[in-house]
Amino acid sequence: MITPIAPVRSERGIALIVVLLLMAVLSGLATGFSMNGMVEATMSRNELYYAGARAAAEAGINRVTAAIRLEHDVNVLSGVDTLVDEANPGAPVNADNGDVEFLLDGAGPYPLDADAQYSYTIEVFDDDDPALYNGTILSPAQLAAMGGGPVALNEGDPVTLQPDPFTDHNKRLILRATGFGPSNTTVTVSRLLLTTIDPIPGTTLNPAILVDGDVEVVGNIELTGPFGSIHANGDMVISGNSATVQGDATASGELTITSNNFEAEGEMGGGYPNILLPEITASTYFGIRDYVLHDNGTKTLADGVTACGATCNDWTWNAGTGTWVISGNTAPQGTFYVEGKVSISGSPKGPGNSALRTTIIAEGSISITGSPKFAPDNTNNPEGIQFVTNGDLHIGGSGVMVDPTIAEGQIFVREQIHTQGTFDFNGRIIVQDDANDFNDVTSNSIGGSPSIDYNGTLPGYTTPDTLTYTYNVTGWIEQ
Repeated sequence: MITPIAPVRSERGIALIVVLLLMAVLSGLATGFSMNGMVEATMSRNELYYAGARAAAEAGINRVTAAIRLEHDVNVLSGVDTLVDEANPGAPVNADNGDVEFLLDGAGPYPLDADAQYSYTIEVFDDDDPALYNGTILSPAQLAAMGGGPVALNEGDPVTLQPDPFTDHNKRLILRATGFGPSNTTVTVSRLLLTTIDPIPGTTLNPAILVDGDVEVVGNIELTGPFGSIHANGDMVISGNSATVQGDATASGELTITSNNFEAEGEMGGGYPNILLPEITASTYFGIRDYVLHDNGTKTLADGVTACGATCNDWTWNAGTGTWVISGNTAPQGTFYVEGKVSISGSPKGPGNSALRTTIIAEGSISITGSPKFAPDNTNNPEGIQFVTNGDLHIGGSGVMVDPTIAEGQIFVREQIHTQGTFDFNGRIIVQDDANDFNDVTSNSIGGSPSIDYNGTLPGYTTPDTLTYTYNVTGWIEQ
């Protein structure tokens, strides 16, 4: 029997399979290499973005470090307004707490490059501020070290140590910079701010003219005497033909001099501390009155009831303007409390051309356009009050406001002052520069050719106590 031979299978298709397998392997390898290259490229790009963002953060830290070392007037934790409302964290005064933009001439983010791909922001925090720790609760020991205070969160709750981010109890702040790069890359670095605070007591000052606001000197003023100075708590412009100041000419704002003939023998310039002056109110001096001129046209003694008779005949009432008027050359002596405005258009003097011992305290404005010769009433007037007005003071005459042979007097103006006469005055003038309720004068202006002499016999006023801050920037903290 013949055994049949099995047919031989063809192997012609195996090569195709092998090739396909090899292509699949090679394709996988290619894809792997490609993906690996993309990952490497992405990692490289991310590293570049991170390095740029970190460089931005470090640049911000270095920039503020240079600026903050020169800052001595502001507690940066409370911001440039120095105000903090701990009871109401959302209060508007807290908006600038920890904001150092005032040191950097504008608001952040601050660009590092021309295309603004990289930028940074800067903030200052107290070291117990929860915003620094991303929700991490500080331990009682940490809070105690940072100066946290005992607080009951709600009435009846136990008292526990709580963060106090508005107050620097341990002279230790955190200066934090956040750098930004492409693809939302952020890097935060911080440094420690160790603060030294030195108190500086206020200084007593006693200028002849003190204005709690802006003032313009447009006339030929002559300030003499050892305290013959002028100071504005705002800006001061000196633009008259000539002005002579034996003492200082200073402003808390800017001092601008456009006069070619101005001379000050003492200090001169802007940026000086404010001088604290009292609230000027006519009623404060009601107690020294001898007579009351009422706003219904009646004239009484100090009791407000008994008519003052012939003594007050020189005062006349203008009901249309609400003004008490002296228009002649005679006037009574004494201290007059006036419920209304005052107008002196005459030239009253005392017997034999002596000074008239008359003090005027007015609830309205005072206008003097005559040539009187006054001195403070010395009956019950230890402060030497000459004039007090709740409104404005206008002096346009050429008389003597305070006779220099008798005493130095004081003029208190709640609103504004305007002078344009050639009067003499012996004493000092204090102007509060309050809101324009009367509008008889709308800005402070010293014009004319006044001669004011002041020897400083009256109590002075002070500049406020201040603190200076020295910041030592040290250490690095990276988040």
